[in-house]
Amino acid sequence: MKILKKVNVREVKRTFVIANGIRIQKSGRRYLNKISREEFLKEFQQSKQKGLQMTDSQLGKRLEYAPRLRAYDASDWYLGEVATNEVGVWERAGGLPLPWTNGSLQETADKVRDALGKYSRSLTKRARYAVSNMLATNVDLLQKEKYLLPIIFKGNTGTRGRRRLKRVMAGDIDDGCMRSIALAVNGAKVIRAYIGFPKKVKAVQ
Repeated sequence: MKILKKVNVREVKRTFVIANGIRIQKSGRRYLNKISREEFLKEFQQSKQKGLQMTDSQLGKRLEYAPRLRAYDASDWYLGEVATNEVGVWERAGGLPLPWTNGSLQETADKVRDALGKYSRSLTKRARYAVSNMLATNVDLLQKEKYLLPIIFKGNTGTRGRRRLKRVMAGDIDDGCMRSIALAVNGAKVIRAYIGFPKKVKAVQ
């Protein structure tokens, strides 16, 4: 884990709201259906415009549930870099089988890559559509645009999306699990992300 610079929590909230606003606008569901690059860019710009106009209170209401808002506000946030073998995704992220999400992001991505090649039934609709669509249309944008970066908490803190999993990782991805998996499937070994540390814990480079 490498810390690059400190960022305001409002930027992290904006990232959550803007990134999630794309899929909600497009289909009304929790994942994107098949969408062209042009459609994605259009939806992203619309979501970004709306997100940047929101007040802090409005952003907070769109973080989906109260514990997330408290966790974001209780953390110091940094732009940083993480290796795909030191962070993990939420338990059953995107409907993936539990064993697929117990290890690192890299291990999860390896299983997803293999399943995409075999059209495995273990790869559920949400995960299959989300990851395959990103790989086909916009994976190159996921690290270029700051409002598409994953949001990660120091391991076993924040929203604790891996609380019931056996493997404790250096970081837990709170938002952007599918984006992170797509990046790792595409070959990324290190990804840029927003990283949150509890305010009483000093970030260590």
